[in-house]
Amino acid sequence: MVRGIACLMVGSVITAASAGAQVSRRGGQEVEPGYWVGLSIGYQDGITTTDNRTDATWAFSYAAQLRATLEKVLQPGVSIGVAAGFSTPSLTYTGGQFDVACPGICQGHADITQYLAFLHGTLGGVRGIGFHWIYQIEAGATQFSNFRDQVTNTQIVSNSGSYDFTFGVGGGAGYDLSPTMNLYAIPAWDIILHPQSTAVTAQNAPQMTSFRVGIRVGF
Repeated sequence: MVRGIACLMVGSVITAASAGAQVSRRGGQEVEPGYWVGLSIGYQDGITTTDNRTDATWAFSYAAQLRATLEKVLQPGVSIGVAAGFSTPSLTYTGGQFDVACPGICQGHADITQYLAFLHGTLGGVRGIGFHWIYQIEAGATQFSNFRDQVTNTQIVSNSGSYDFTFGVGGGAGYDLSPTMNLYAIPAWDIILHPQSTAVTAQNAPQMTSFRVGIRVGF
């Protein structure tokens, strides 16, 4: 599903680039478009968490994350939006005491999907052409799903996974190629409130860090 959304966003970026070229000036002055679409690729750091339902431990490796965004401008330099992110990291799955699918340690992979709403801001407002600083505050849900064995590709966990509340912040740099197109690089930090095993105490909530580079096109 997320891959389909990403493909749709790629098409939207191309369409918006054409439309955005016509919206860069009004009355001789540069103006910000009403909407932005974006696409990014990034490094997603590995995380480890236990799971309350299975008593298993999930140790995810780092992976590439594809992320698509759609934003509505609230005022110059500030917008709200929605994002869909997708990655398929490898993992070491350590089964719980009564785990049938993986009673010991299994090597596999799984999908990590994120659906987030966010606030995007440019420090100093609209910049025109050149570098500027950006910040982002986000909240939504993260899903761990489609756990498969690395060799046989058989299912390790039977269900598709819950949606865990997620919130985070990010900040980085952007570069405006034109009033309707910019590039950005942003490190981000998310906390994922996944229900963890009651058999283990004093656990911290999983924290996922990432570094994304992408493009935004306005229309």
